[in-house]
Amino acid sequence: MLYTCLVSGTVALWGSCLTDILKSNSPSDRENIGKPVAARGEPIVVACAADHRYARPLAVMLRSLVEHLHPDRTLEAYVIDGGLGEEAKHRVASSLDASRAVVHWLAPERSCLLEVPLWGGMPIATYDKLLAAALLPDTVTKVLWLDCDLLVLANAAQLWDSDLGDHCALAVQDSVVPCVSSRFGVSGYRERGLDPVAKYFNAGVVLIDLVRWREEDVSGQALAYVRSYRKRVWFMDQEALNAVLCGHWGELDARWNRNVGMATVRGADDDAWILHFSGNLKPWRYRGRGRYHALYYLHLDATAWAGWRPKKSWRGSVVGMYETSMLRRLMYPFEQLAMQLLRMLTRHYATETDVRDARPGRA
Repeated sequence: MLYTCLVSGTVALWGSCLTDILKSNSPSDRENIGKPVAARGEPIVVACAADHRYARPLAVMLRSLVEHLHPDRTLEAYVIDGGLGEEAKHRVASSLDASRAVVHWLAPERSCLLEVPLWGGMPIATYDKLLAAALLPDTVTKVLWLDCDLLVLANAAQLWDSDLGDHCALAVQDSVVPCVSSRFGVSGYRERGLDPVAKYFNAGVVLIDLVRWREEDVSGQALAYVRSYRKRVWFMDQEALNAVLCGHWGELDARWNRNVGMATVRGADDDAWILHFSGNLKPWRYRGRGRYHALYYLHLDATAWAGWRPKKSWRGSVVGMYETSMLRRLMYPFEQLAMQLLRMLTRHYATETDVRDARPGRA
């Protein structure tokens, strides 16, 4: 079991070795995704969202970002607060070096989210990404959106300094949904006249030109899309953004958003710059047995939640074994079918109660 290895120190050594491998694959100071345009020392502005169930992942994501950030750079983080609580916010802030990072807490106003579609365990906070442009100060003209289920393993300044050029946003092509016409892609791509082979991006890591985003009302267009196609939408805000930004986003190196689940299913080299624990097999829910989970716990132990691990359970043990087994490679198509069934059975639309209470849920 992973927890036994962690106690004995074996996984700590293994994780340390993996960290060295990943650092050796990190982008150097001379390597940029696009043409560097930022002045040396410019703060990196990050936006993200979390509720009380995502306090620990938020701390890990921000801590890992600062830990790997170039010494000359600092972090300015804006967190859309979905109900973290004062104690959790204090612990998140205390997990960071105050000389290198400052955290601003933003209170979301979700009245514009009435009637948006929801399914499964997704809370209405799933749409907070679409509120960010309105919540951030007008003086913020560029922002790096990061989901909380990430582990940053490289100098994010290299990503921040990328030249957006004529693009409204930069992102990584999704490894599960590669094109707008793929299963779980943009359900309304035909009606909108989109090229079926146009690439579809994952919205967990997005560098955004906020000036253009606001001028073109990308968030408003995205909300209009999910309402128009509410009976067919799959990945909600992500699908909506792909529908609106199709042809207007630039592609980042895939190492800036490596899907851990697909890396496990298909196999991948340990060259990721950002690991994305998308899906349900997250290291704060189950004690995964894979090397990525071991690395995640090493970074968790550098936060105010040091030593914390998910509770032991037979379900967690089974899920952990399934996650890293060959069986999952065979069962992955059935996981997708199960997701289709779940959406059909649980689809509903946000009510005034959802907007008012904004109860935390599983994202």
